Amino acid sequence: MYNLLISMAVGLVTAVIFGMIFGVGSWKILYGSIPGLMVFVGAYIWLARRSLQQIQALGEQAQAQLQARNIDRAIDIFKQGYPIAKWQFMVEQQLDAQIGTILFVSERFNEAEPYLKTAFTKNWTARGMLGVLYYKRRKFDEMEEAFEVATAANKKEAILWNLYAYCLWKSKQRDKAIKVLNQAVEILDGHEVTEKNLKALQNNKKMKMRSWNQLWYQFHLDRMPAQRQRAQFR
Repeated sequence: MYNLLISMAVGLVTAVIFGMIFGVGSWKILYGSIPGLMVFVGAYIWLARRSLQQIQALGEQAQAQLQARNIDRAIDIFKQGYPIAKWQFMVEQQLDAQIGTILFVSERFNEAEPYLKTAFTKNWTARGMLGVLYYKRRKFDEMEEAFEVATAANKKEAILWNLYAYCLWKSKQRDKAIKVLNQAVEILDGHEVTEKNLKALQNNKKMKMRSWNQLWYQFHLDRMPAQRQRAQFR
C-alpha cells in the first residue's frame, strides 16, 4: 500500500512541476501527465522490487532453517515479513501461503488452516492443501469450493486437477471426479497422467498418483514406500 501511495505522490509532484515548466508559468496538466506517469510507474516498480527482495531474503533464511529441521524458527522468520505487507500488495497472502504449507507438511493441520485460508490464490500448493484439509475432515462442500478456487487460479497445474479428482473419488463421488478430469484434459491438452487417471476412473479402477513423487506425498494422502524413504536419507 505504502509503495503505491509514495509512487502516486512522486508522480503527482512530477506532473505539477513539468506542467508548470512547459505551461510557461501557468500550470497545465497535459504537459506534465506523461512525465508524471513515467515517474509513477518507475517509482512503483523500484519500490515493489525492493519489497520483494526483502521477502526473498527472508525466504532464503527460512529455507536454511527448514533444511536444519528448525520448523518453528523458519515460521518465525517468515512472520518477520508481515510489516512489509503494509508497503506492498499481496505480501501477506504470500507469507500466509508459505507458513501454512510448512505447518501442513509438518502435520500441524489445525495451525495450518487459518494461513491456508488466506494464502495467495496463485500458490497452488497451499490452496490444494486447504482442499485436502477439508477432505480429511469430511467437509466435502468446503473441499469442492477450495479446489474450485485453486484450479481457477492455477489452470495449468496438472497435479492440482488430479488431487481434486482424487479427493472426490475417495469421498465416493466418482462421477464428479470424472467430470473434473474431463475438464482438466481439455485444459491441459494431452497430459498423459491425467488422461490415464481419467480412463482408470471411467473403467472403475484406481487413480495412480505416485509418479508425482514428493509433490504428491506432501499432501499426506499416501505413505511414501519405505524403500524410497531410505533413498532420501542416503
